[in-house]
Amino acid sequence: MARAALLLLLLNFSVCSGFGFRSCSQNYAEADHIWCFNRMIVNISGVVSMLPENTTAINLSKNVIRAIPPGAFARFAGLKHLDLSQNKLFNLKGEEFKSLHLMVSLNLSCNNISNIHSNTFEGLTSLKVLLLSQNYLSGVFGLLFYLLPAIEVVDLSLNRLRSFSCEECGGSLTLKYLNLSVNNIQKVNVSCFPALTYIQLSNNTELELRPDTFDSNQQLSTLLLQSVKVEGLMGLSGQTKRDLIHVSFSMFAEKSPWMICDVLREMDNVSKVEVDLKGSKLPASNTSLLDCPTPPTLIINEAKLGNVARLSSEMSSTSKLYLINCGLKQISNSTFEVFTALKTLYLNKNSVDIKSDTFRGLTELTFLSLDRNRIRNIDLRWFVPLKSLHRLSLMKNEITELEPNVFHALTQLEQLYLQFNLLKSLKKKTFSNLYRLKKLNLSLNLICFIEEGTFQDLKNLRYLDLSGNRISRVTPSILSGLKKLTHIILYNNRLHFRSYEAPFIHLTSLEYLEMRYQGPGGSGIGDIGPDFFKGLQKLKCMQIGNSIKMTVHPGAFAPLISLKILYIYGVNLKDTNLTAVLLPLKGLLKLMLNRADLDTLPAHFLPPNNSLEILRVQSNHIHTLSKEILDNLPRLRVFDISENQLSCTCDNAWFKTWAINNTQIQVPYLYNLECDNGRSRYLWQFDDKACSYDQISLTLFISCTVMDVLFVFVCLAWHIQGPTMRFLLLMVKARLRGRKRGAGAKFQYDAFISYSSKDEDWVMGQLVPNLERPDVGAPRLRLCLHHRDFRPGAAVLENIEAAIYSSRHTICVVTRSYLQSEWCSVEFQLASVRLLCDGSDVLLMVFLEEIPEHCLSPYARLRRIVHRKTYLLWPENPVEQDAFWVRLKDTLKDSKDLDEEGEGDVGGEQWLAPLIG
Repeated sequence: MARAALLLLLLNFSVCSGFGFRSCSQNYAEADHIWCFNRMIVNISGVVSMLPENTTAINLSKNVIRAIPPGAFARFAGLKHLDLSQNKLFNLKGEEFKSLHLMVSLNLSCNNISNIHSNTFEGLTSLKVLLLSQNYLSGVFGLLFYLLPAIEVVDLSLNRLRSFSCEECGGSLTLKYLNLSVNNIQKVNVSCFPALTYIQLSNNTELELRPDTFDSNQQLSTLLLQSVKVEGLMGLSGQTKRDLIHVSFSMFAEKSPWMICDVLREMDNVSKVEVDLKGSKLPASNTSLLDCPTPPTLIINEAKLGNVARLSSEMSSTSKLYLINCGLKQISNSTFEVFTALKTLYLNKNSVDIKSDTFRGLTELTFLSLDRNRIRNIDLRWFVPLKSLHRLSLMKNEITELEPNVFHALTQLEQLYLQFNLLKSLKKKTFSNLYRLKKLNLSLNLICFIEEGTFQDLKNLRYLDLSGNRISRVTPSILSGLKKLTHIILYNNRLHFRSYEAPFIHLTSLEYLEMRYQGPGGSGIGDIGPDFFKGLQKLKCMQIGNSIKMTVHPGAFAPLISLKILYIYGVNLKDTNLTAVLLPLKGLLKLMLNRADLDTLPAHFLPPNNSLEILRVQSNHIHTLSKEILDNLPRLRVFDISENQLSCTCDNAWFKTWAINNTQIQVPYLYNLECDNGRSRYLWQFDDKACSYDQISLTLFISCTVMDVLFVFVCLAWHIQGPTMRFLLLMVKARLRGRKRGAGAKFQYDAFISYSSKDEDWVMGQLVPNLERPDVGAPRLRLCLHHRDFRPGAAVLENIEAAIYSSRHTICVVTRSYLQSEWCSVEFQLASVRLLCDGSDVLLMVFLEEIPEHCLSPYARLRRIVHRKTYLLWPENPVEQDAFWVRLKDTLKDSKDLDEEGEGDVGGEQWLAPLIG
């Protein structure tokens, strides 16, 4: 019993060694990466204390952590990446990151940090990336760079800094990237960072730059100064300008005495320029925006250029040109006439009128983006010159219809993006001649009809996205021609199928199918019949569900012999035979059955020797789990049953013990699994001591149960047959104590008088005087009486027993009071025991009153003796009383004489059966 109790105690308190964590999960692909984001974590210590010590990356972002205890992560000696962004941290008081010598990146952005203690980052000798953006820092006194000998990247954007001086925080020989944008910085000193290559100072509107500000930063190549006075950039030393490769700045072209080319003067090596024109127009005197050689990459934002006849007056070697939200109204061939080397052209967020010959000279163009231009109609002449175009984006326009052969000239096109338009139908030959097209995105339109043969020419198409439309029908004829299609996205449409349909039969190369959220109104996706997935022998991943009505034929998944990942979301699978449906999926690696309205999980829902490694059944109604489930998943490594209200009863005791103590299968968010009853809030808190199924505890449980049942049985038996049981106990006791007497035994008394106290007057007034007064020439009879002969200090029961065994007879004075007396009942039973054990005829029954037969019925043993033996009845007539005393005395004397002659063995064992039967 002690061993069983100890074992149960260990099982109950070994919570720290389990393969499941509080509010965290382990990355399956990278076991040393832990994800704890967006779990409403407040107490960080209670979470990280359960994580394995070999963890190298922890993501604790999007929680409500307000403070980090000193040394909270000290046990993770190998920790390299820590993300604490988007929490509620206020202050860093020091030693929060103690002992993290191998830390490489630390993300503290999007908190409320206003103060950093000077030793907060002490010991982070390997730290390379420190992100502190979007906090409330007003100074950098606690940010001591000399404590970070390997630091390369620091982000302090979106704080409240008024100045930045490396002299205050110590220099660094390794810092390369520094972001100080969106502060209130007026002065900056970065001379202590000789390795600096990138600095972001944008949106510090009051910043003043000295000519020698960056003279000590000879490696500086990227300088971003948007919304900073452009004069500061122009005033920098010539050497600084010549070193720059990437520069950004802002200017108001209408009022500025300088043009873009004036700012770029002396920047001989610059290759990328970003210019924010702050909504300005071209001066009336200027016919072009640029009058100088332009860099390879030119980005112009936020202008009101209107009709631009010529973008640049000089020949340009620019290969990437971005004109985003520049207010372009009309563009033509002359606009880009000098940009003959252009390969990438972004014209996003303009309401531009494109002439038919606009792109005539852009024969080298490979990527054209016309997003968000309110384009309604496409002129097929636009694309005729674009023989080298590989990518075309027309997202977020107002295109309502695509004419046949509209893209016919784009023979080299590989990617076409048409999402977020107003397309209502797709007609045959819309995509004719696009034999090289590999990716086509038509999502988020209003498409409700697709003509058969629409995709006939897309022989090399690999990816097709039709999500977010109103498509109600997909047939083999509509999808014909897509022999090499590997991915199709049908998410959020109005598809409804009948049991006999096989829509994907020609998609023999398909590897990924997404078709969640289907069905018009309440009809849902409908019936997935036995041929629904016919032809999809190469399908590896499928997502289906989020539909009001979906029924699955037991043989529907039979063709999916290569399926590795299956997601089924938001459907009612309660009445679905999962075992039959999933039987063909022997090679399945990952199975998600989330929000499937499951009440239970079948023990054999996958075939024997399956390959399943990840099982997620989140947000169902599962209360109990069978141990056979895990026995039938030999390769399982992740079992996610979160957001189910598990029963904290003995039915799940095995699962609690297993989940906490196993080291092979992860149970994500184990310490967040809640109970469905009031015994405990969480499963891990459930006290399962009495539920252990090991042999010792089971034996203990059964033994206690049997003892309880026996105890209840004995109590009931004592209540119903108390006198009988007491008689048997007394008889056994007499046997064990060896009270049986042989012939010629000597007795101290001739008779022990058993009577009720209510009959004491008769006993003392009649019985005692008549028996103890000797006749002439006769010896005196010796009687044993309670009050006179019992030994003082001895137990009453012992006195009674001694009196009966020390007396030749026991005279029972029977009245109704006698029958109701507990002690009289004990005396009678002890005398009966002597009758059985000694074989002596010791009982003499004297009735002081007539007692009817029915009154003796509850006293079965007394009634049997009365029936078998003669008894004396006290006569009420005084004349007859003398005869009564003569008969009683003769009986006592005869028995005494028989004893002296050795003939006392009267009665014998023949009384046993009648008395106890």
